[in-house]
This record gives sequence, C-alpha cells and structure tokens, in this order.
Amino acid sequence: MTDARPATGPHATSGYHEGLPYKVRNITLLCILAVTPLAATAAILDSFFFDHRLRDFMAMEPRQIAFWTAVLTVPHIIASLITFADREYLTHYKKQLIKGWGIAMLLGIGIPLAMGNGGLMIAMAFYTMYHNLQQQYGISLMMMRQPPTTDYHIWRWLTIIPGGFSYVVLMSTFLPVVANNWNTIMLGIGICLGIATLFGLRFLYTIRKNPAHTKIGLIYFIMNMSMLYVAYGLIVAGYGFLATLVPRIIHDLTAFWIYMVHDQNRNAAKMHNPMYVLPKHVGIPPVLWCVPLSLAISYLLMEVLGTIYAVSLFVVALNFMHYYMEGHMWKRGTPHRQHVPFV
Repeated sequence: MTDARPATGPHATSGYHEGLPYKVRNITLLCILAVTPLAATAAILDSFFFDHRLRDFMAMEPRQIAFWTAVLTVPHIIASLITFADREYLTHYKKQLIKGWGIAMLLGIGIPLAMGNGGLMIAMAFYTMYHNLQQQYGISLMMMRQPPTTDYHIWRWLTIIPGGFSYVVLMSTFLPVVANNWNTIMLGIGICLGIATLFGLRFLYTIRKNPAHTKIGLIYFIMNMSMLYVAYGLIVAGYGFLATLVPRIIHDLTAFWIYMVHDQNRNAAKMHNPMYVLPKHVGIPPVLWCVPLSLAISYLLMEVLGTIYAVSLFVVALNFMHYYMEGHMWKRGTPHRQHVPFV
C-alpha cells in the first residue's frame, strides 16, 4: 500500500468498483493501531509491577529475533500471493511477477555473495522498514485526503532511515562496536527522530489549516507518529523484540484485513480464484478463509524447508518479491485496487 494520493471522491481515492459487498473502513484501520498503546502499557506494567518478567521472557539473541520476525512476515506475504491464483491477474501482472521473482533471487543470493550476511541484514532491515512504514504513511494520506508536502517527505525519510538503522542495531548487539557505543547510538537515533518530529508537526499544522482534511485521518497519522516513539522507547528500555513486534503486527493485521476484503469482493459475484472454490461450496466465504489458508500454507512451507538457514533464505527472497509486487499491485487503477474500497 504505497500509492495513496489525495482525492475528493471515492473513485479518485481508491478507484474501486461500485456495489462491492465489503469495505476497508477507516475506523477498523484505526483500531489496529491500538497495538501501540497496548505494547507501551505492557512494558510499563512489567517494569513497575512484574519485575521485568516479560522483558526477561522475550530476551533473545539477535539471530533468534531476526528468525522469528522473518517467520512472522510469511503468512501475510502468502496472502498477497494467493491473490495471483487468478487467470486474469496472472495475465495482467505477468511481467511484474517474472521481474519480481528475478529480483528476489538476484538480491537474495547476490547480496550475501557480494556483501556477506551482514550486507543482507542491512538491506533487509532498511527495505523492510521502508515497506512497513510506507504502507502506514500512504494510508494516512489517503484517509486525510491530503497531498504530501515537503515537510511530509522530510519527516518520512527522517523516520524511515533511523527505523532501519534501529533494526540493524538490534540485530548487531553482539558486535563490540555496537555494545560499547549503545548509549551514543540510541542518542543519535533519538535526535534524528526529534528533528523529524519538527517537520511532522509542521505538516500537521498545514493539514489542520485545510478544511478538507478528515479528523479520523489526522488521528491515524498522529497514531502512526506515536508508534515510532513507542518503539524507540521500548528499545531503550530493553524490550527490543517487543519493539520489532509493534510495527510488524500493525503492518500484518492491516495487510491481512485488506487482502480479506479484496478476496471476498473479487470472488463474490464470480469465482476467479480456484483456492476459494471448495471452501465456498461448504459455506466458508473468502473473507473467512483467507487467513487460515495463508497460515496453513506458511506452516507447510516452514516444515518442508526445515532448517533455520533454509527458512531464512526463503523468507529473504520472498520478502524482496513481496516488496516489489506491493509497489505495483496497489497503484491506482490496478485490479487489486478496484476491489478494495477504502471508506
């Protein structure tokens, strides 16, 4: 979800067909952001009342954090790939799918060979942060029905870059250069976020002066800003894994809901996707079958791959493929966008 330009009407906003049975409602997307205050509350309660038991329970080596974070990404990526089990979609996206898999193989194999696993980790960290945050930022603009400004673009990059750097640092705590300079690194990231805040507030001030903005969109944008500071605070407080889960869960739940709505609308009047034929015959609509199907396929893939190393390579390639396709499949006028009303 990266193409979310402003508009004044429903078709201009998301280019969807009329009469679709399911919609992605703004209030639902806003409720998903409740993950942020819940995580903050959990950390506060754990610190003051439970003697850091949650923090100790979630304490992991960087390799384990990277592995579990990667594994958690697979189900929603599988959900996105399921949408392509559709003859019309395969025809429409044929060039992008071929190019996407080529890029996935090239980057997934080429980066480790050229730069080692460290280079791959850095590339994945920054690309992942860009993908995750850009989804939220794009939805924010669409909900507010406002155009991006220079302040917005500066704020966006001053949050994405330290976000990626934070992830790299979390995965590198075993390195002496990171461990010995932890406080300095965290201070630098905090200063960067502080500067970003100034531009974010300037953008909010501009939006508030425009009577065409929506209040729920404004709240959604502010909540996304808050997510960044909560994640940073969790890292500083020692809840590194929890900090990675906050944007991960928000991103995945948002994506899952969008794919559920898409699959239901796409296959409501006519069954286009054969993976939903049998479930629909026994009374399970696509909107309810999307998530369990994605989880089941993800589990089987993990079982087949077996080793952590194989899983990691597969997930890396899959992520690169997913990031590339998401940049195309949600642009205005695409078949995907036509089946997902945002209201």
